[in-house]
Amino acid sequence: MVAGVAGCASANPSGNPGGSGDPSGSPVTTTDPMAEEPLGSPGVACVDWVFFETPLEAAADAGAVLRGTVVEQDGTEQVFGVDSNRWVFDVEEVLERPDPPRGGFEPPPELVVSAGERIAVVSTPETCSGDNPYPEGDPLDPATGRGAADGTVIVLLSGADDAEDGSSSPRLITPYQGVLTPTADSTLPKKWPAP
Repeated sequence: MVAGVAGCASANPSGNPGGSGDPSGSPVTTTDPMAEEPLGSPGVACVDWVFFETPLEAAADAGAVLRGTVVEQDGTEQVFGVDSNRWVFDVEEVLERPDPPRGGFEPPPELVVSAGERIAVVSTPETCSGDNPYPEGDPLDPATGRGAADGTVIVLLSGADDAEDGSSSPRLITPYQGVLTPTADSTLPKKWPAP
């Protein structure tokens, strides 16, 4: 999902995945990552996120689409140089799995899950947003109200293998379009919720 660095042209203007077989692309930096960045801390990549027209388009690009319940926060992990919240997630249903024949893409082990499993999911940060990686609220935090009345949500995930930042848990495909409220029949909605 990562298209480039803020203030730079997209490294992949088509919006298609990078050539690495990774469904989410990789951040692109144009300066020394250890130098002081005007928009963030040293070593922090300012990521320009792709926008998906529909949840179905986002799901097609995700490594896994799961319906379940966020249980509790469970520490942090570094994602793009930012301390990012890690959450415990109970998987109720796998709505879509990566298709192994698709371009030779094999899902990373952390995305091969089944209903009934409890996994860790990292909430992808907005990067370069100052001291708060979630200025609009962490999308996985149940307090943000993104879940159904029973607390279930749909998460669109990328694998930790996609990252070159040392994170080890799957993460939301973007900070903005990675969590959805399921429809009344517990499926992926056809449209994004109104702002």
